[in-house]
Amino acid sequence: LVVDKQTSAPMYFRTLPGNIIDVSTLQNTIEELKEYGVKETYVYCDAGFFSEENVLDMYKNNINFLTRLPATRTIYKELILKEVPGLESAEYAVRYGKRGLLVKKKEIDLFGRKVFAYIVQDPKRKGREMNRLLVQNVDEKDKNKEVLGYEMLRRGVMILVSSFDIPRSDIVPTYYVRQTVEMLFGFSKDDLGLLPLRVHNEQRMQGFLLLQFITLIAFGRMRNKLGTEYTVEEALISLRNLKAKVYESGLVIGELTKEQKEITKKLGVIVSKNLGI
Repeated sequence: LVVDKQTSAPMYFRTLPGNIIDVSTLQNTIEELKEYGVKETYVYCDAGFFSEENVLDMYKNNINFLTRLPATRTIYKELILKEVPGLESAEYAVRYGKRGLLVKKKEIDLFGRKVFAYIVQDPKRKGREMNRLLVQNVDEKDKNKEVLGYEMLRRGVMILVSSFDIPRSDIVPTYYVRQTVEMLFGFSKDDLGLLPLRVHNEQRMQGFLLLQFITLIAFGRMRNKLGTEYTVEEALISLRNLKAKVYESGLVIGELTKEQKEITKKLGVIVSKNLGI
């Protein structure tokens, strides 16, 4: 699923077999978007899409990117060992909503390209993870102290890599733009009945997913317009009670309740008193 950054609206989807790994899907997605006339300027993606091939391909296509560095990479371990000690300093403090974070920016070499690495530590998360780590390992006499020391350092830390310079205070909210996609998947599964897929061939599955995609666009727009006062479900249940009487010459629409008036106003829907046939 691809989402527009400015509007958070779904703009493209495609289906893939379950045995294809995420990292191999990015390049084809970009190529297909080009065929639809979409010119990408940024790609925000999770660590599952990180690979040398994908990074160099985005540079080749002049696409800026922001991604999380997988913990399995050697450069991740190097940054943890070198940059995390001393991270707990007032000069690295930033605010993200109601959370206080520590963020250090470092220019590094990645596959022969200069990129910006952001070492982000969440003190609250660090406390939880550190406690869990110590409870599980501190009594093990044979535990390698060097390994344990490294694991302690990386608790509560994530490392983000960007092809362009982003202010430290903006790096976390910028990265979490990708959560919009996860949120839309959540709506599809929990609110729109995406799962389970009760279909018996690929053609029906594609048709069902297309209807889901269209419904998701409408659902997202309604949710944005309704704000926090009404959920989409509440609005639809309320509007379902709005009736019309059908005559030969036209329809006479019933009176709107106060709630229905508020909902239609938020949605920008004009309800006529009567409609011709």
